[in-house]
Amino acid sequence: MHIPALRLGARARFWRSAVAAAGIAALFYTSAYGADDDFPFGPMTQFAFSVKNDGGEIVSHWLEADTATGAHVKLSMDAVGSGMKRAEIEGQMTRLGRDPSLLQGIAEGQHRLHPKEPRLTRIYIVKQVQTLKHGKVVSTTRANAVVWGVR
Repeated sequence: MHIPALRLGARARFWRSAVAAAGIAALFYTSAYGADDDFPFGPMTQFAFSVKNDGGEIVSHWLEADTATGAHVKLSMDAVGSGMKRAEIEGQMTRLGRDPSLLQGIAEGQHRLHPKEPRLTRIYIVKQVQTLKHGKVVSTTRANAVVWGVR
């Protein structure tokens, strides 16, 4: 049995072409002017860079916290309960610097995930900069980029 192929009408071809053109335009626009927050159209810039062998810097961030027992701990970025991953923290550094209160959600998520562990009293986003010379690390500096006193 042979089933004849159906052709799309002019209206259907127009809408499919318009949707495809809009998707391609969004990809081009966000590649030139977008940020990681524009996913899935964004340029994913955290993977789109290289570091010079001489004088280049490798910048990374992670979370640390003080607990109610007085301990200072490094938080696992994959298990803080807020669902934020390391790349997301790094992608949000400008926003977190402007509004550190956003870290409150991480403290609350950590408590939900680990209710028997001591509550967090202060969260730090630590920034590390490693400087390269001939492709090797010659200096490392660390500083608290953002500090939030948990409520």
